[in-house]
Amino acid sequence: MIQLCEVAKTYQTRSQRVVAVAPLSGHIARGEFVMITGRSGAGKSTLLSLMGGLTRPDEGRVNVMGQDLWALSDAERARFRARHIGFVFQFASLIPTLTVLENLLVPASFLPPGEGGNRKRALELLERVGLPDCADRLPWQLSGGQQKRVAVARALLNRPELLLADEPTADLDEETERAIVDLFLEENRAGTTVVMVTHSRELVPVASRHLILNAGQVHLAS
Repeated sequence: MIQLCEVAKTYQTRSQRVVAVAPLSGHIARGEFVMITGRSGAGKSTLLSLMGGLTRPDEGRVNVMGQDLWALSDAERARFRARHIGFVFQFASLIPTLTVLENLLVPASFLPPGEGGNRKRALELLERVGLPDCADRLPWQLSGGQQKRVAVARALLNRPELLLADEPTADLDEETERAIVDLFLEENRAGTTVVMVTHSRELVPVASRHLILNAGQVHLAS
């Protein structure tokens, strides 16, 4: 599903050059559920962004489903992401002027009519994340945890083959956290490859593989 070939990313601050991801190679197989942990600043969010074609690597190549993401034009890469990849970002990032239902339908707008998710799919997902009565609300009318659940539903709208989730259960209560992870497991059993970044060590056992990121380098968990 994902092949990283000597991928590296650095950022320049005012005072120093920061290595977010050191040159690394590896792969994630189709159908895996991979959990990534590590200290704050270890490069977890950057690695996830590289995997999804949101951040261009300084070096190396990122292949998803056999496609070199940075060999595509910006428009081609956007369509590829919309068709194949679902993202849950650290922050919900809902559009404040759109209702919950309209926010859920945004990913479908990047695909030709009929190819993406629809209203029925969106309402089903709201039911699955425990927000069946929130379709017509605006984001400011929801709690932070409810907004995060909407973001999870949005990521699943187009039935992605790859789900990339960056701290999707942060700031959620234990019951909601478990419900979200159960939803990911359900999608994984249906064939979706899941890569999830988390600070919660309690969630690690649900994954089929655990990777630890330290100073931009990946280590296999013992």
